[in-house]
Amino acid sequence: MKLAVIGASGHFANAFAAFGQHGGHELIAVAPGSPGEDITPLLNGCGERRLSPNYYSDYATLLENESIDLAVVNPWYCDNAVVSAACLSRGVHVYSEKPLAIEFGALNDLERCYRESGRALAGMFDIRGMSWFQAIDEAMKENAIGEVRMMSARKSYKLGRRGPLYHVRASYGGMLPWVAIHAIDWLLHFGGAPCRVSALQNADCNRDHGGLEMTAAALLETKGGVLSTVTADSLRPTGSARHDDDRLLITGTRGTLEAVDGQVYLTDDGPRRALPLPPARVPLLDFIASIGTPGEVTYAEDALLATRVALRMRQAGDEGRWVEVL
Repeated sequence: MKLAVIGASGHFANAFAAFGQHGGHELIAVAPGSPGEDITPLLNGCGERRLSPNYYSDYATLLENESIDLAVVNPWYCDNAVVSAACLSRGVHVYSEKPLAIEFGALNDLERCYRESGRALAGMFDIRGMSWFQAIDEAMKENAIGEVRMMSARKSYKLGRRGPLYHVRASYGGMLPWVAIHAIDWLLHFGGAPCRVSALQNADCNRDHGGLEMTAAALLETKGGVLSTVTADSLRPTGSARHDDDRLLITGTRGTLEAVDGQVYLTDDGPRRALPLPPARVPLLDFIASIGTPGEVTYAEDALLATRVALRMRQAGDEGRWVEVL
């Protein structure tokens, strides 16, 4: 496939693993996705990997002049939906940074465009490709802990120094759609269809980052009665070994599965024990392989739902009440 990368404000680097591998997918063009967006990190990454894509000063010109099969979309978060819709309307498959949109109107417009386009759509939920997630997924498929009844997920980041994009919710979306959406995706994947949500979010102690939210917590109830919590923060200490701290605890009727520090532990009638970790996967390659198969649709439905749930959680926090998801 011939690919383009539009924007460099998200996890564009995750796409590099797909270029030149498994069928020789080729990066042929790059462009900013937002006005004034700095894509120097993207250009530097291309140079380090000896990739020589054509450069365009804006994505509209790229789409007019290049024949591409798939676009990796990651401009400013507020522009994810409009860029993705532009690509889909031109017959280009889309692998978008998450959330797919940061407002309900933009999400509805994108979903309509996707369903009319006949093209494939996926979100960058690349943690699904990590070894620890693969291990939990396999254990769940083997019914290792019985029926799921409760889950708890955590996302914690180092703050560092964030640019203007993150100082205003209107451009980055808020803590729940921006950071917690990864954990929301896990809860939906393992817990089933959502019913209603509630949440809290707070921007205190953000070290002079404008309106950047630093903490958020949410409660999710599924239609099957599974109760789940998710927390997200940017308070991870600077001395921590890694930038992020991802944790997931799944409680079933016959045991628990716990992911912490990249390891997975099963506790059932026997003692707590570590599970073997499968090889990590490249989600973009898996998505590309699904195009044209029945599995293609799942990528879009999962990404659209995770985005909608994240926005409903943000709404619940703003309004101080339970909110129905759909």
